Amino acid sequence: MKIESITPRIVRIAYHQEKGDKDYGSCMWAYFDFDLDRYMLNVQSDCGNAAYRWHETPDSESFLHLMGRIDKDYLMWKFFQPEQINVEATMKNIREAMNLDEMDEDEREDAESYLEEIENQIDCCGSEAEAYRLICEWNDEHDLELDDLFEITVKDFDYSQKKICRIFKEFIQPEIRKTLRATGEAD
Repeated sequence: MKIESITPRIVRIAYHQEKGDKDYGSCMWAYFDFDLDRYMLNVQSDCGNAAYRWHETPDSESFLHLMGRIDKDYLMWKFFQPEQINVEATMKNIREAMNLDEMDEDEREDAESYLEEIENQIDCCGSEAEAYRLICEWNDEHDLELDDLFEITVKDFDYSQKKICRIFKEFIQPEIRKTLRATGEAD
C-alpha cells in the first residue's frame, strides 16, 4: 500500500445566491474546485455534488482554459447520467409507435384512455426502470404491440443536475475567463 500526501494547486470559485436573485432558493451555494495539475473538477453544492477528471494536456491547454471553453451539455454528460423520465417525449414516442391515425374511432378512444393511464403512472413513478416496467405491462396487458420499448422511453437529467451545469455556464465560466484574462492566458 502506498499512502502519500498531495498538496494540489486548486482554484475554488464559490457561488452564493442572494435574496434579490431571480431564482433565489433553487441552489443556495456551490463550490467549484479546479485541480489545475490533475485536471479534476469537484463540485459541492446544496443541489448536489459532482466530480470528473479529464486527461491532462498541460502542453497544449491549461485546465482553466479547457473549462473556460466547454459547453454545459458536455459537462452534464461528464458529470451525470440521465435518470429521470421525460414523460412528454416518451408519450409522444408511444403515440407515434401505436399509429393512432390508423385506428378506427373506438380503438382510438380505447388507446387514448390507455395512454392517459400510462402517462399518469409514468409521471408519478420517477425512475427509468419503473417507467419501463409500467410500459411493458401495459404493452402486454392491452396488446399495444409496441416494439423497442426501451428506445421509446426518453430519459432526461433531473432539475438539480441541470441547475449545477447552468450555474457553471452562467456564473462560473465568466469568472474563469476573467481569471484567464487577468493571468494573460486568455485567447
